[in-house]
Amino acid sequence: TNFIKFPFFEATSVIMTGVDLSPALRGSVTGAVFCTTTLPITNFRFRKSMGMPITASSLYQAYLPTVLRDILYGIVRNKVMTAMIERNPEFARTNAGRFVNMFATVVAACVLSAPGNELRGYCLQPPNRALPFGEFFKPDKFVRSTSIGALIMAISLGVGTLATPQVEKLWHTIRAYLQS
Repeated sequence: TNFIKFPFFEATSVIMTGVDLSPALRGSVTGAVFCTTTLPITNFRFRKSMGMPITASSLYQAYLPTVLRDILYGIVRNKVMTAMIERNPEFARTNAGRFVNMFATVVAACVLSAPGNELRGYCLQPPNRALPFGEFFKPDKFVRSTSIGALIMAISLGVGTLATPQVEKLWHTIRAYLQS
């Protein structure tokens, strides 16, 4: 599902950069569109892996904590990236700048939206095995999974910012060749 979800988020984010909105509102729309579109895929996969029945309503189970998490992620991504670029526009145009800015932005967005992951997981518990929140929430696991998840995503998107200009150059070369 990540091969569908994460490129979809990035594509939605790129489309939204062309819309004249504040970074917070742009992030909110991006997060809401992303969640509303991809949550059924995520919940289908989750329920299938847990051997739980799949119904139309279960595809949007835990929608509120998930959409709030994704909106917060989108807002933080937009506001932090804007601040990083404005801090040093010249650096932002370099390979190192693109990588560092994306890395820092994604780490911030993942860490700040991570409590939404816990709330989502709590809401997705099967009713017959549901734990009280105090037992469900394990701070050490939360810190570990948030740290690892943030680093993986930050590295992958940071590397993506380095690859994108090269792919664009290749595409323009191929397109020019095909048109000649």
